[in-house]
Amino acid sequence: MIDQKTEGTAAQQAFAGIDRRRTQRVMIRIGVTLYSTIQGKKQHMKVVTSDVNVHGALLLCPQAFNIGATFEMEHNVTREMQLCRVVRPSKSVGNEFLVPVQFEKPAPDFWKISFPPVDWRPYDS
Repeated sequence: MIDQKTEGTAAQQAFAGIDRRRTQRVMIRIGVTLYSTIQGKKQHMKVVTSDVNVHGALLLCPQAFNIGATFEMEHNVTREMQLCRVVRPSKSVGNEFLVPVQFEKPAPDFWKISFPPVDWRPYDS
């Protein structure tokens, strides 16, 4: 028998992770270009975001990246740049990878969108 006091419902457990977030995520596709140097050779890759926040993004990429990998990210519309690093393992989705990246420092204006307030919830519990 599951103890509801300690286990909670699946929805409560899923949204418990939201409470630990520093800022709200927004699901939006924004084109960005990644610039890196691999084995002394400069490379670039055009990708899109899956979701974004003030601290970084979840990118949809054609290849996986190692944790700690760094690169510059260019917003394809504004041409603004941010230094980023991969903070968790990439996850395979079909023939692409979800790559979680964090900015070197928070950049609330980089995405040119308004984020929901920190205490906003998608539904009343």
